[in-house]
Amino acid sequence: MLKRKMIRDIMDYKIQFISIFLMAFIGVSVFTGMYIDTTNFETTLDDYYEETNLADGWIYSNYLVDEFVEQTYLLGATTQMERQLVVDSQAKLDNAPKIPLHFVENNTISKFYVIEGKKLDINDSEGVWLDKSFADARNLSVGDEITFESNGIEITKVIRGLGYSPEYVYNSPVASTVPDHNSTGFAYMSHKAFPSDNITYNVLQVKFDGKPETYSKLLDYRLNGYYTSFLEQHNHYSVKVVEESISQQKTLSAVFPSIFIFISMLILLTTMNRIISHQRTQIGVLKANGFKNKTLIWHYLTSGFILVTLGSTLGAIMGPIIFHSIAHAPRTFYFKFPYWHSMGFINSLVLIPIMAALSLIVSYYSIRHIANESPSMAIKPKAPKTANQSFIEKWEIWKVIPFNFRWNYRNIKRNKYRAIMTIFGVVGCTMLLVSGLGLFEQMNESKEWYFDDVNHFESKLIIDDNTSLADIDSIAKEVNGDSIMESSIEIINNKTEAASLMVLNGTDLITITDDNHDKIEIGNDEVSISRKMADIMDVDVGDTIEFHILGSDKNIKVKIDKMHSSPFSQGLVMSPDKLEKIGLNYTPTSIVTSQHVSEPYNGTDTVYLNDLIDGWDKMEETSMIIIEALLLFAVILVLVILYNLNILSFTEMEREIGILKVLGFKTVSLTRILAAQSLLFIIIGFIIGVPIAKCILSFLIPAFGNNFYLLPSISTANIAITLIIILSTLITTNLLFSYKIKKLDMADSLKDLER
Repeated sequence: MLKRKMIRDIMDYKIQFISIFLMAFIGVSVFTGMYIDTTNFETTLDDYYEETNLADGWIYSNYLVDEFVEQTYLLGATTQMERQLVVDSQAKLDNAPKIPLHFVENNTISKFYVIEGKKLDINDSEGVWLDKSFADARNLSVGDEITFESNGIEITKVIRGLGYSPEYVYNSPVASTVPDHNSTGFAYMSHKAFPSDNITYNVLQVKFDGKPETYSKLLDYRLNGYYTSFLEQHNHYSVKVVEESISQQKTLSAVFPSIFIFISMLILLTTMNRIISHQRTQIGVLKANGFKNKTLIWHYLTSGFILVTLGSTLGAIMGPIIFHSIAHAPRTFYFKFPYWHSMGFINSLVLIPIMAALSLIVSYYSIRHIANESPSMAIKPKAPKTANQSFIEKWEIWKVIPFNFRWNYRNIKRNKYRAIMTIFGVVGCTMLLVSGLGLFEQMNESKEWYFDDVNHFESKLIIDDNTSLADIDSIAKEVNGDSIMESSIEIINNKTEAASLMVLNGTDLITITDDNHDKIEIGNDEVSISRKMADIMDVDVGDTIEFHILGSDKNIKVKIDKMHSSPFSQGLVMSPDKLEKIGLNYTPTSIVTSQHVSEPYNGTDTVYLNDLIDGWDKMEETSMIIIEALLLFAVILVLVILYNLNILSFTEMEREIGILKVLGFKTVSLTRILAAQSLLFIIIGFIIGVPIAKCILSFLIPAFGNNFYLLPSISTANIAITLIIILSTLITTNLLFSYKIKKLDMADSLKDLER
């Protein structure tokens, strides 16, 4: 009988129970989808790095003779080493794509992973193992010949295999934010394939025990002056970009789904309160007919338990599938790895018993009071709540305050629990919408900031290393452009961090800005550090830091004179005069111009600003898709939770509304009373929710990595949109309640008063 009753209850309150099912489904699917997909990504990369034995560090030196290797081993912490010669080259194909050549000693560290063809053979002097993504873009296959040119020397080899490298999981062209596999790639060869008998290695890959900082100090102590730089694994460009992407997704998966689950439990609580309030007399009758308390408790626990469990199960199954389908395509466009590990659904199913347990706790909280009442008490309608007169009600002015306000004030005093719960619901909805819209706005604003306020060039000509200064000046003059220097550096201040160095030669095509996007003037004798990098390194204006250009062992001390803000590319900015003054040569790396340069120039590659913008869009595609999905779910949650909370309010006030109708109050007046109370709750919840949303933004933004600088600000438009969505829901639900009030049976609603 109770099973049949449960089915009838679900049908009678189908809208609320469908809401519970949907909220459990959304909460669990978002949580498990984002968590499992991110964990799978991280696990896949970890396994790939382990299988290919990714180096713990890279030592760059021009003295990698046997004695250097022996001294490195004698450091004590070194467990494994391998030398490589890495040289830049261009493939003899259309548009001369850039291909770094790796001549490996034995391919035991950072190993080339073969997908097609045979395994890399260290004794093969005629073969080359090529980047599969580049080969696919160029329609190259195993058995084809390919010619590379480096420093005037041509090397022709047969493609023996295609695959990937752990050093090139993320590989984008210089001055671009998006991979272009048609113009860049990499190649691995045996050291015996080098065109000369005497090969001079320039990279020593090492595996070691202990912390990288300790190893760096040991290396500096024993071999200082014999190596140009030491690159730790976490500062390797590809590794760093992947780590930041994973960190970003982890943070998103921790914050938003938790709010979804909290709100789904809040909806269950309001629904169960409504059902038990309506069925109080039924419960009393069942008790009088001999049903035990534990039987009735389990009966009312079951409906919420079943729907939450079903919704959670479906969410746990569908969530990983949905989010994998959303994120995998753009992810595999950016990051190249040979396989994908799936944890399966087992780990996602862990959340199901947690959700089921939460549903039991929430439902028990609703039934616990009436379950312990005697049948004679339970069968009676619940006595109306009373409230003592407050000091405000004793004032003379109370008599002239509008009835609408007085009635709502007393109603809230009698139903503090419902008021608090409604405010919590509005706070949750506000947090979701404001923080979600805030992320969306910041991503778009950073794009406008970087490509409108910072960069004003139309074309950027990337200069080859062997291009002479005379040729650079000639090209710059011909395109009416300005030469600039951009280099990768490492900043040292108690810790080492990868950064960028930009040397501006008086150009007005690149503007250095502050947080408000206003221009900052940097003098010829000044050094400016980006605000994000200053926070990372814990430095301020007036402090002194050290840095060195990657590939150089010359550490330079500079004083920070100014601080600028940049949404992308964090590091130092200075003039050529300042660079020369601190002992470094000004070597232009690119030319920026306001012209659209369509004619190719020898020694340069042209990148257009529109291409960089397209690259930015693709780079942020995964994040934006996830944020947009979260916003969609947030809007659904707002609609559902505000509807359910207003339903609860109407249910608890049904008797009072009936009395007011008997006393002659019109439907419009009663609707206005309900709307005023809901509006008050919305205002309070909104005021509380906005600053909490800003705190959430402050927590989320650092997860986007050290290269991005986003401000945790909330715009007026964001607040307005959120308020419009919530108020629109209020208006819609009040129109519905207006219809309910109009159809309310006054005699039926007042029957309880006869008992």
